[in-house]
Amino acid sequence: MHSISVIVSATALIALQLLGSGILVSAKCSFDKISVDTNPGFQITVNDDYKLVEDTLANVKYGLYCDAKPSNVDGIDKWFKVPISAAGIRIPIASGFVEALGLRSKVAAIESPGNLTNICFDTSKIKTLDEANGAEVSNVDVIFSINASSDGAQSVRLPSDDSLLPLQKAEWLKFFAAFFNEEKSAASLFTLISDSYNCHRGNMRNLKTPPHAYWVQYSDDSDKKSYNIITSAYQKELLAGAGATNVTNKALEDPSDVVSFQNAVKDASYVFDQTNLKDYGQRITEWYTDFGYADPRNTDVNFLLQRQIWRTDQYVSKSGISNFPEFAYVRPDLVLQDVISVVVPTYNTEYQPRWMSWLGGTNEDSDTIDQSNYDCENSWMSIVDQCVARSDFDGTTPSSGDDNDSDSSNSNDDSNKKGDNDSESSSGHGRTGKIVGGVIAGVVFIALAFVALHYYNRHRRQARIRALSQNGYGHENIGL
Repeated sequence: MHSISVIVSATALIALQLLGSGILVSAKCSFDKISVDTNPGFQITVNDDYKLVEDTLANVKYGLYCDAKPSNVDGIDKWFKVPISAAGIRIPIASGFVEALGLRSKVAAIESPGNLTNICFDTSKIKTLDEANGAEVSNVDVIFSINASSDGAQSVRLPSDDSLLPLQKAEWLKFFAAFFNEEKSAASLFTLISDSYNCHRGNMRNLKTPPHAYWVQYSDDSDKKSYNIITSAYQKELLAGAGATNVTNKALEDPSDVVSFQNAVKDASYVFDQTNLKDYGQRITEWYTDFGYADPRNTDVNFLLQRQIWRTDQYVSKSGISNFPEFAYVRPDLVLQDVISVVVPTYNTEYQPRWMSWLGGTNEDSDTIDQSNYDCENSWMSIVDQCVARSDFDGTTPSSGDDNDSDSSNSNDDSNKKGDNDSESSSGHGRTGKIVGGVIAGVVFIALAFVALHYYNRHRRQARIRALSQNGYGHENIGL
């Protein structure tokens, strides 16, 4: 008993000395050096007193600092004190990044909250952003937007088109995390996502009969009909990653020519569509009409005969808004598995796609996001199942699915537990959670000692020791 009290008292004195010196305070805000791996269009450079986060696609440089803004640095377009505590959202992918990192409590404002599908936001505590007009917004530190000038000095751009490859777009998670000093957590999660994506992609390399597939879209803007084969980097890589092939290397020369479109896709076994269909319940009929297929059942086109027309709007909000641009861009490993489940169904017969919906049926169905399929306290956005390399897979041997994914015990263990979203310093989903290194372990130990000292001053020594041993004091109140 005597030795315990001596240790507690000694460590408490050390804690007081460190607090006085400012060491514990400065440890709260530090910069982690991470790599940027896929050439996604941004760079992060850590300096002594600030970090440079550069959007190389938009040519915008952001300077992020902890304590005092550096006075001798040139060429910075915007400065932000980090970690930020109040973020605004004008672009769906930002909601996905928030969810993956467990940073919901940092969201203070959203443009059109009803257009987001994330059911975990407490909208009673979130203000609605007016339409951007170039002016700054009060009580918000940063506004993540489609461009870097929508809200003046507060705006930070995130990618909004499909010119980036799936992994490139997902790696912007690190860019986003830099404003919350959560780069290390983001890097850990992205590594798991990237490894899973590349593993599943590698398993599609030896297919005996690669499927033919296209990504298409119809539009009639300004009374001009357009029939498009989508050749953006994002869609083309997803098809290639799933082992699919096609003979279209560029968009149609005349997208208004429906006959040219039909000839170009007639070899397809599968078609993925992202047309803005409006006639819910009759969308397959609408699709046939849009693309000029008057008699789709009397044809020699395989994907029409087999009704292999797919979309990415299976997972929707109560108002029917697709979750894809919000969550899917953050998890390309899951999107790739969705596509594989369509074009190579023998790969994992137990896999249930999240976003892919079959348009070929007469009974249209979708999954409305609610607590039955999305657990806000244990979000799958930060849980990455393990993929096992299968160099012998050729597409002909059905799989039970055991070789391709696993339960959460084989994924990032620390990503399975949700961080405290109400805590200002929450690391959230995807954070490794393990306290590594002597410095971090020392800070936690000293914090425990500090609490013990406070308890010592209020109670007698014996009462304190009984509380520590009988009531699990450290675990319940400190959060270890």
